[in-house]
Amino acid sequence: MRFSILSVTLLAFLFICQVWAATTFNEPKANKMMMFPRDAPALPLRAQAAETAPATTQVAPKKKAKAPTIWASPEILQNGTLFYIAISISTLLWCTGKGVDMTLDQQERRAEYMARR
Repeated sequence: MRFSILSVTLLAFLFICQVWAATTFNEPKANKMMMFPRDAPALPLRAQAAETAPATTQVAPKKKAKAPTIWASPEILQNGTLFYIAISISTLLWCTGKGVDMTLDQQERRAEYMARR
């Protein structure tokens, strides 16, 4: 089955989308507040309501600290970023291999044509 340059371009576009998704959707939640403009007008009102609300003193119960473990758990392993990076790299390598394969096939066909002449 032969692939056209359109197919390779589409796969490159999908690779770029994977990289974009991996970097955009795994940002901290503080940065996501600005992604939704429909909530933007309400943010100053919420802050103003919080300032005018009567102050109450409530003591929150302290959370137990986690026991130290021997296993490392960096954020990249917890939020799925590593998965998107791996899929993107795999797609890029596949596209590169497919491009090389297409070029070699074209050169072989050209050489066979020249040999029959």
